[in-house]
Amino acid sequence: MRKTIIEKVFEYSQSQPDKIAVITATDRLTYKQLFDYAYAYSMYLKSFGVKKGDKIVLRANQTAEFPIIYLSIHLCNAVVVSLERSTPDQKMKEISDELGAEFIISDEIGNIPRKNALDDIVIKVNADDIVFPALENLADILFTTGTTGKSKGVALSHKALVATAENLIVGCEYKKDTVLLVPGPLNHANAIRKLFTTLINGSTIYILNGMTDVKGIFKALSEGKSYGSLACCFPPAAIRMIFSLTKDKIAEYKDDIDFIESASAPLPETDKQTLMALLPFTRLYNNYGSSESASVCMFDYGKHIELKNCIGRPTINSEIIIVDDEKRAIVSSPDNLGYIASKGEMNMVGYINEPELTAEVLRDGIVYTNDLGYIDNEGFVYIIGRKGDVINIGGFKVAPTEVESACLGFDGIKDCICIGVDNDISGKALKLLYVSDKEIDLKQLNAYLSGKLENYKIPHLFERVDIVKRTYNGKIDRKAYQ
Repeated sequence: MRKTIIEKVFEYSQSQPDKIAVITATDRLTYKQLFDYAYAYSMYLKSFGVKKGDKIVLRANQTAEFPIIYLSIHLCNAVVVSLERSTPDQKMKEISDELGAEFIISDEIGNIPRKNALDDIVIKVNADDIVFPALENLADILFTTGTTGKSKGVALSHKALVATAENLIVGCEYKKDTVLLVPGPLNHANAIRKLFTTLINGSTIYILNGMTDVKGIFKALSEGKSYGSLACCFPPAAIRMIFSLTKDKIAEYKDDIDFIESASAPLPETDKQTLMALLPFTRLYNNYGSSESASVCMFDYGKHIELKNCIGRPTINSEIIIVDDEKRAIVSSPDNLGYIASKGEMNMVGYINEPELTAEVLRDGIVYTNDLGYIDNEGFVYIIGRKGDVINIGGFKVAPTEVESACLGFDGIKDCICIGVDNDISGKALKLLYVSDKEIDLKQLNAYLSGKLENYKIPHLFERVDIVKRTYNGKIDRKAYQ
């Protein structure tokens, strides 16, 4: 029988009270401590009148306090609205007003003052007074990053959170003693899902303070293995940063890391090859999903590296459908592409206060994307690119991610983005903006790419830049180049 996150944490606080649930750079919380603190904080929230269904806006941070407050809101049967930790007061107030949120946790603009969730005074838990939320109730509102348009508030039920956790636990073969390192911001879908997945599984999350602290990542790897079976949730940007700053240092942990899961953006093929070489005993996964529909496909590319552009097979709670422009199911193939759609309990309820936008994306429980792809005869799903990102070169469709992945394999290119620019003959031409700390021989680069890509996919224009603009969670910010 399924149970909500907070109910599972309560059970673990009884069955494995001394098991470490949360690790940060400064704190360690057992399951008993985690629940006791969450219970105490829920009493604090209720003292301000928090009740079932209320929306509570707060800033997320990479500390042990956030899981406590997150769980305490669920324990109140209320709804978590978590924002990025540097969100300005005015923006926080605007979001609260737009949502019609009842409460804001903030000293400056809130109606609930901040309180240290790790206070020494812990209220004795009275289990008889606890009413756990129903699976159908609204649990979280997550905001999309807005990389493909307006940022939207994604409403998720407790059932969706549990179904997401099941997709990840089974898809990545979590162990009971898994210790998962997570560097991403906890207001973002990818990171917060790893928090509640580890808690539902009864294992351990190691919360890191962002993706740029490479020294902190290796400290966590060394320390984390003493608590159990190491695993990592590393976005592609974090993996590339590790390679760039430490070369092959991660190979020192080849006998310790059980699996690495990448999400949020496609992982370049060259980085896949590098990880496979450095970590030959580690399972390596690419996780495909979105804020609206979580972890719908999982791909163990260490087993199937020959399958280019593959995102794996559907996870246990997911069904993948390929549809045409009218959202009608089609029989897809490499020559008959369609849009990827997903059906399952992990799907969102809808966008908050956005009925028209919801109707465009969600129909009859199916979430529709702008990702072009197909399914092969063995059930593997392939993604060619996002509709708005695909560049039309004289009638040929080019996915910029494929070009970027190939270019990153060339010695000296540390980061890049492929864009389309106006061209009198073909309408559009490919241009590569690249980051390098040395001069790149463009003739050699062209020769290298000719062995990796069809001619029409090779850029004709090149420009060296200082940085490739990215969102705070590591995705290329393509809107910035339009």
